Formats: sequence, C-alpha cells, structure tokens
Amino acid sequence: MRFLSLLAISMMAQSVLAGQGRVDGLPAFSEAVLPIGTELYAISIGPGGPGEEFGSDAQNGGLYKVGTDGVHTRIELSDGQGLRNPTGLVESDGQIVLVDGDQVISVSPEGLVHWRQSLDEDGAFFYDIEVLDDETLLVSDFGRGAFLSVASKTGDMQAYLDDVRVDGLARFEISDDGIYAVSWGADDAWNSALYLVSFTAGGAVAERLIDGFGNLESVEIINDTVVVGGYRGHERSQASKLMRLDADGGVHPLSVGSDTKGVSDIYFDGTSVWLNYFYDAAYQRLSVKTLMTSP
Repeated sequence: MRFLSLLAISMMAQSVLAGQGRVDGLPAFSEAVLPIGTELYAISIGPGGPGEEFGSDAQNGGLYKVGTDGVHTRIELSDGQGLRNPTGLVESDGQIVLVDGDQVISVSPEGLVHWRQSLDEDGAFFYDIEVLDDETLLVSDFGRGAFLSVASKTGDMQAYLDDVRVDGLARFEISDDGIYAVSWGADDAWNSALYLVSFTAGGAVAERLIDGFGNLESVEIINDTVVVGGYRGHERSQASKLMRLDADGGVHPLSVGSDTKGVSDIYFDGTSVWLNYFYDAAYQRLSVKTLMTSP
C-alpha cells in the first residue's frame, strides 16, 4: 500500500482551487453527488429515510440536477418506473449509471433510460458502482457481500471475484493495489472495517486492513492516501466522521466532516474533493490541502 506524507500532499495541492463551503439544499437523505463537466447531479433515497432504505418498494428515491446554490431539480426517468433506494452513481461514456436496490440503470443526464437491469437473487441490494474499464462497471452487493461486473452498454451482469465475500460490503474504490472496500457494521458496535481485495495467481483475496470503525460507508484514494468516512468515527476517535489512514494502520481524524452527522460519500475528481453529508442534505467541494487538515 502506498501513502504520501501530508507535506507531499500539500505541495501537490498548491495549484488546486480553494473550493467552497458547505452547500445546503440537497434532497432529503441524499446518498452521493457526481460532478459531470460543469453540472452536478445527486441521488436520494427519498423521504422514507434510513428506515426504508433496505426494504421499501415505494418510488421515493430520485435523481437530481443541483445548482450552485444547492437548489435541486428532479430528473424524471423516461421509462416511468422511478427509483426506490438509489445509493451509488458513476459517469460512464457520457451517461449516468446508478444502482437502486437490485437494479442497475443507465440514464442520460436528461433522464432518457438506455437500459434497466435487475438481479433476481435473494438478498441482493446494490450499494456502489465504479468504472472497471471501458466496457465494464463494477457493483458492490451489500445484501450478499459480493461484487458483480456489469456490461456498460447493455447492463448484463455476472459474478465477479466469486471467491471473495465481505459482510456488509458498502462503497469501494479501484486502485493499482486492488480494490479498497468498506463494510457497514452494527449501529451500536465498532465493527466496520476497511478491506483490500488483491489479486493472486490463485484468484483474489480480501484482507481486513483496519477495523474498529463505526458505520463506515465511504472510501476514496486521494493522491495515494486512503480516506474513509461514515456516520461514526473509530473506536479510538469516536467523534470523527472523516479520517485518513496510514501504512501502519494508523487512523487520523480530519477536521472537515467532524461537525456533521456523517459523510456518506467521498468523490475525488483529480482536482477537488466532494463530500456528501447524508443527514444534513448538503455537500461540500474542497481542495486536497483543505481536506487533509487535521484538527
């Protein structure tokens, strides 16, 4: 695992824009934001909130376009089916591909649905989605603790890394080292963890790197540094909602995010870092230097 020092990160960040303060006004219970060019999009599980997140069939969820002032506009999907519990989205070849319960959906920024595919497996509940290569997307299945590959042009799904299982598999990030993934734990325990899925001659293995987190949900690789976020911190830093990790298993709280009710998603576009605050219905865009400031 490769990590850069804070000094090196700060030097690289000198040319990065300062970003902006927290912007309120996202839809209630927004899970993630996604910048595409000059536009910003968000997904929300809707007014049912966390109590409905893993069981509702009501079309409470939504895809939104967000203005710079936080004012949001709902994007109606052309197939009329709506969304229930969307939790992850990614840009792929100019389209927005999102996961919603046991479905993966490809839609244009204007709402034209290109395809919508479902997985007919007991317990399937998709959490996050990332681009694996030009033709393939990768999805985390929270319900079954597994990964799936998805054809980006058709939505056809198949098992990926069949021998890898991570209980409570939530968000993940693909890197040169493998796949960094976080697990969701019990609401009253410190049993969330960070995993590294690495590839060997015999297949793939999921190694638990650091545990002791509370309700860990998001992970991002920012200039070779692993940053994680969630609704509670770590057993050694319980007030922190956002933390950077070092190669020796150290957990270091970051000042940004610590005064919120939790960071549900972290997105790094190569220049700026975007944080989504689930319970606050808000997002924030930051420079790397600002993000990496310790309290």
